Amino acid sequence: MAVHPRDKLLIGAAFAVALISAAGFGYLAIRQPGADSVPIARVELSNAPYEAKAPDAPPVKTETWGNPTSQKRGREWIYDTFTPPEIFYNARSKQFTVKPPSSLLDDEAVEAFGVELVAVRPEPFRLQLIGYVGGEGNWRGTFQNVLSGEVFLASAGRRVPNLNVTIKSLEVKAQPIRMGESMSTMQRVATAVIVDEKAGREITLTHRERHFTGTVFAFVAPSGSSATREVRSGDMFKLDDATFRIGQIQTTPPTVEIEKESPTLPQPDRRVLTPRESDAVDGPETERAP
Repeated sequence: MAVHPRDKLLIGAAFAVALISAAGFGYLAIRQPGADSVPIARVELSNAPYEAKAPDAPPVKTETWGNPTSQKRGREWIYDTFTPPEIFYNARSKQFTVKPPSSLLDDEAVEAFGVELVAVRPEPFRLQLIGYVGGEGNWRGTFQNVLSGEVFLASAGRRVPNLNVTIKSLEVKAQPIRMGESMSTMQRVATAVIVDEKAGREITLTHRERHFTGTVFAFVAPSGSSATREVRSGDMFKLDDATFRIGQIQTTPPTVEIEKESPTLPQPDRRVLTPRESDAVDGPETERAP
């Protein structure tokens, strides 16, 4: 079989490249200095019996987690990694309450707070218009002194010195009174404009509704007691060795913030109280915080 001249040329070129490569590598091998000879270490054998030895364990840094702290909402709001508190919703007070995990309770946590919230009330103005008597041109209003409970008749121009108010005007007019959602009827309504000398402003009273000052107060009692105490924001009182300070009071939902300080507590105990089951206020036993 005849070989094509082109194939002869390729074979010859490949052979030439192989010779050149062999010559180049041979030249590099001749120029490369010989590696220094390293003596082989002699193995010394021992007649001692084999004894297994364990390496020392590396040092490990350990840290102990501290006890969980209470949240801002109160001492009972304690969360641990795997033991959250049991949270309950009180539909009556529209507030959430909690039961702390039993594993996190200590003597300090289970200490009785000592005070319960009985009720929250808006503060009525010290003079109320509760009715009227007389006739056209000779109307007199039936007023109540809220501080003393006294009820008296008075007309326009009378000053009540012990309350620091003056009855500026009094009138009785028929006004539409809504009955239900769509029906209304005309009824006589007594309206009195009084001057509050303490605040330096005029206030309008009607006999159909009580007038409030815009502030609220609360009735609290020692745990399990029926004797209530009237308190307002900022008041402070003592029970035994504990001192209680009244914080914010609100009516919707009815709550009061109270801070307790006691020699047995390392830090103040702050709680938000909701009314206990019975919110009856015993008038004769009620006392005002100093």
